[in-house]
Amino acid sequence: EGRLYTLNLDNGEKKVYDYFNNTITEAQMHVFGSTGLKIDSLKVNYTSWFFSNQYFTLNGSDTWQYTFFNTTYNVIGLPGGTARPITPTHISENYMTVITHEAYGSDGINNFKYWSELGFSKSGTSCTNCQPDIPYGWVYDGVWSYNGNTNSTITGTKWVVVRYNNGLSGNVYPNDTLDFITDNTYTINNGSPKNYTISNVTGNNNKSLSLYSFSTIGGDYAGQIIGSYLTDGQINNAQFHDLFNVNNTVTIWMIKL
Repeated sequence: EGRLYTLNLDNGEKKVYDYFNNTITEAQMHVFGSTGLKIDSLKVNYTSWFFSNQYFTLNGSDTWQYTFFNTTYNVIGLPGGTARPITPTHISENYMTVITHEAYGSDGINNFKYWSELGFSKSGTSCTNCQPDIPYGWVYDGVWSYNGNTNSTITGTKWVVVRYNNGLSGNVYPNDTLDFITDNTYTINNGSPKNYTISNVTGNNNKSLSLYSFSTIGGDYAGQIIGSYLTDGQINNAQFHDLFNVNNTVTIWMIKL
């Protein structure tokens, strides 16, 4: 079982959706676009989680370490250096409910904070109608459906990094080409696919762009770019910071091909 909670940050509306019904059996927890991470993909009667000796196993195959602190499990070491906090809200002999993947996104009109509530049955058992009641003040709005592409308009475009400056080496002119081949993967100079995310920024018209394994500047970096970057065809003087050391910043200039 799975539910999606959305808090509209512009008008305060609180809505709850089901992820699944009799015909819809697959969903993505990153609901405005996709991270491309396996842990964010859900499939009824297939998705499985196993916790043992500080290791988390997904669907019986992919394994990552986890930490535990103050009732929350934190799966670490996911692609791109990301993590997934998982907080159990109910555990019985055969059933578990968790809250996970709290995030922010936009449908192009409003900005949202959202999170997922998932129900798991113990392997070899079943549980019918075990989901907790919807909290007071939240409105049920059916099965989640979102077909927009607001956060991935960069998909299908190519950009040349014409200059960057990290404050130490001065201006560098790499002329590397970034090709955003899907909603969550890109290549550098036609190399192997790497992950990226792009989303709206609450409170302004900018976009937040995260580029993982961004070898042009040597790591995983994220920064804000002006919202009109596509029509302008250029990204000028955009400051990106190292996701693992915010003190490392690089200023980047790119031109759309």
